[in-house]
Amino acid sequence: MIYSDAAAQRAEKTVTRTQQKEAEQLKKQLFHLQAQRFASPQEARAALTQIASALHYHQVVNDSLTDQVRYKTPGRPQKNTSIAGVDWQIQASFQIDPDAMKSCRQQKACFVLGTNAPTLLLTDQEVFTAYKKQSSVEHGFRFLKDPLFFVSSLFLKKPARTQALLMIMTLALFVYSMAQRRLRQQLEAEKTTLPDQINQPTSTPTLRWIFRVLEGIHRVVATSIEGVKTVIIEGLTDLRIKILKLFGSRACRLYQVDFC
Repeated sequence: MIYSDAAAQRAEKTVTRTQQKEAEQLKKQLFHLQAQRFASPQEARAALTQIASALHYHQVVNDSLTDQVRYKTPGRPQKNTSIAGVDWQIQASFQIDPDAMKSCRQQKACFVLGTNAPTLLLTDQEVFTAYKKQSSVEHGFRFLKDPLFFVSSLFLKKPARTQALLMIMTLALFVYSMAQRRLRQQLEAEKTTLPDQINQPTSTPTLRWIFRVLEGIHRVVATSIEGVKTVIIEGLTDLRIKILKLFGSRACRLYQVDFC
């Protein structure tokens, strides 16, 4: 069972908003109830009990019954006018139930976290820390679903091949994450930025966008008449050279860029 301060703050707003809605609805219900006539006090109290049983944040207090005599003839009754019967009218008021409000806030501020890891392997705090990092892992796998990587075009029948593909995807995600992390750390260390998709400076670009920027670099192999081969890197720009230098000297050697 995990208690979260952030969830407690959200629960405070949620419970208050829900309590206000319930109060408005209850006020209307009591208004219509008090306008009704019942054949007996038991029926009147049963109708009030039915309304009170559906409440979550309020409790009904100070209910009272009033008898209304019905006569057989219409108009102002005389001394000898016969009584046809007695109807009962119920009045009630309500107030906020502080215990229910507190219990609901506490319940909404907590959540259950389940795991199959044995208690000897991970402590409660380590389980919670791993749970908080889950969203970043799921965010990383999201890029593999992009049509740009053609993962959806693969169809595998054997479970072994599916497991192999999952392993390759995990390794790809690892390389992707490490490269993005290294690029952002280098940008922060050099106090510089790169243009994003709308040409605004950013120090936290995604590696997917960097792939798009580096598109258009070609490795051309030229062979002379004497048979001498020369490798030429074509398509380098100032921005692309800047990105390659951020990745380090090894990347610069691959693209024949002077690293200094």
